[in-house]
Amino acid sequence: MAEGRAGPWSLGAVACGLALATVIAPIFPHHAQAQPPDAQTPYAQAPYAQPGGAPPPATLSQSPRWHLFFGLDAAERSFFGHAGLVWAPFETLHQSGFRLRYEGNIGLFDYRAGSREIIGLLATDTLMAGFEWMSPTAAVAVFGGPALQYQDTDPYDPGKPRQGTRFGGKVLVEGWVQPAAGWFLNASGTYTSAAETYVARVAVTAPVSELFAIEPEFVAFGEPGYDQQRYGLLGVYAPTPALMVKFGGGIAVDPDDEGAYAALQVKMWK
Repeated sequence: MAEGRAGPWSLGAVACGLALATVIAPIFPHHAQAQPPDAQTPYAQAPYAQPGGAPPPATLSQSPRWHLFFGLDAAERSFFGHAGLVWAPFETLHQSGFRLRYEGNIGLFDYRAGSREIIGLLATDTLMAGFEWMSPTAAVAVFGGPALQYQDTDPYDPGKPRQGTRFGGKVLVEGWVQPAAGWFLNASGTYTSAAETYVARVAVTAPVSELFAIEPEFVAFGEPGYDQQRYGLLGVYAPTPALMVKFGGGIAVDPDDEGAYAALQVKMWK
């Protein structure tokens, strides 16, 4: 997730994300065969379609230690994207332990200030360290670290004073709970002090089949002087335990307008 006036997922370093995907994608088998879930591993009843940040079940030949994610977010007046990487240096992602996390976000948005049409640019880079507590039916992760955020408007908007390059910190808390076989309740929240931006998300992952799930979501985000809420539905497709694609959209509502939004997310584990 990302911060900013224009979207909860910013199009951060999309080029970087696509480049990483190009490098890493060949690592994953093109014709992976489903393997039976292990009843002793988390989310064993949903072997492919796991919640947002969870690794695939331990049915791979080696449990994953890397999680790569990237995606796009488009609305009527914004186009954003993001890319990131989570690394478990001392254990696998199936175990509780220390994590390192990088996130990059960048995108464009436009709005009206009086009679003027303003085009804005927002970019964020964050490197965080944290800890994730895992159990067979729940997980909670807490991250924190420095953030570099750049914001600009054309023409200059004096009503948006936190422009230019700013250093600050970012805090991220995310987790999931499995109340029943194949079902997940996901929640996350972030705050970045550089531009005083926040994001909160709640979603439910409901299984349709071994490879498909649906995920209704509610997202709230914003900064001083601007807030937006989103009500949407994502489809989840997991063709292998190490690859997940989410796609969908919904309605975005802010104080001045409402309209549609669309999102695409790709998640990989190795």
